[in-house]
Amino acid sequence: MNNMFKFLIVSILSFSVLIAKDYSVDTSHSLVEFKLKHLSISNVKGTFSKFSGYLSVDNNKLTALNGEVEIDSINTNNENRDAHIKDPDYFDAKKFPKATLKLTNASSGEFEITIKGITKKVKLEVEVFGVSKNQAGKEVIGLNLSGKINRKDFDIAKGTPNAALGEEISISIDIEGMAK
Repeated sequence: MNNMFKFLIVSILSFSVLIAKDYSVDTSHSLVEFKLKHLSISNVKGTFSKFSGYLSVDNNKLTALNGEVEIDSINTNNENRDAHIKDPDYFDAKKFPKATLKLTNASSGEFEITIKGITKKVKLEVEVFGVSKNQAGKEVIGLNLSGKINRKDFDIAKGTPNAALGEEISISIDIEGMAK
């Protein structure tokens, strides 16, 4: 083989590695969770069990992400609290059944979060763990998004004093995506 042909082969292979790949969120291997202060002395933690989304990754960098959670799937390990959180003064799950997340600027980690019909820009840390193969031989990728939002920005328990319920909500989203 001549050098020009080798260069062409290597260039084609290198280019194919750099092309963005699309993934669907594998909900059985992903987790959407949050925590906030209660009475300034303890944390209340919760998860959403129903969510979906898709993402694109190019050269181990997140380039696109769209996701949503079903508010009715909230779980804080307390049925009475979960029912109350779905009420209008918190998430108003009947009127606003879903919250959404969308990557708007990959280089700065800027996302748009929409809760209760209110959209705000937030910065989230993005950590891409890498690519692997699952038991079926399909390509999967793992990543984590983490950051904080202010509950009052989304009209969540706006009248509740900060001493009873912290303003800051920490969010962590662990995603395993399956290549499309």
